[in-house]
Amino acid sequence: MMYALPFALISLVHLVGEAVASKPVRYLSKPLLMPALALYYLMSTEAFSWIMAAALAGGWLGDIFLMIPDRDEKRRFFKLGLVAFLLGHLFYVWAFLAWGSLGQLPVPGMLSILFFVGYGVVVFIKLKPYMGALFVPITAYIIVIVLMGVSTGLCTGTQNLPAGFAVVIGALIFMVSDTLNAWNRFAREIPYERILTMATYLGGQFLLVYGYVQFV
Repeated sequence: MMYALPFALISLVHLVGEAVASKPVRYLSKPLLMPALALYYLMSTEAFSWIMAAALAGGWLGDIFLMIPDRDEKRRFFKLGLVAFLLGHLFYVWAFLAWGSLGQLPVPGMLSILFFVGYGVVVFIKLKPYMGALFVPITAYIIVIVLMGVSTGLCTGTQNLPAGFAVVIGALIFMVSDTLNAWNRFAREIPYERILTMATYLGGQFLLVYGYVQFV
């Protein structure tokens, strides 16, 4: 876990920046978050996977694009960020499907899969009235992140059950982060949304990588 220290420190700095609304701190720390997590991944495994590296790259690009303010209603940078995160999730799905198994899926794993699907349906229903012109990209994103959650549920059907549940919890926290961000952006303002969104996002990303490292 020593290699996770840079990620933990940069995450703490970023969250403090969010708490005190310091734009310089936020803008300096955010581009370093995923590279620090990638460093943890590289230093913690002997079985490097370019698929996992691509998933982290998607998160990094998403972070960068969402830092850039949109000056008009076309929301170009928001859409680019959405696409980047979507691709990152697809790479996670690829990695977890290669690991997961339906063969000996425990009851908690089955329940987690049902939960992810149900959660996605509820989020879609709640957000649909607010999607407007972004209906297609947001719907596609919800479908993909649900698939990512389902793929982590399959990872509980392996011999390394703790690692499987680590990625399940990571996916769940990641979905909570996206839900908070989307609800605040499109529906209603949430107090302390930026801190809550980033804290859950960082925790979710870390658990996804941590669980994968423990498995391989």
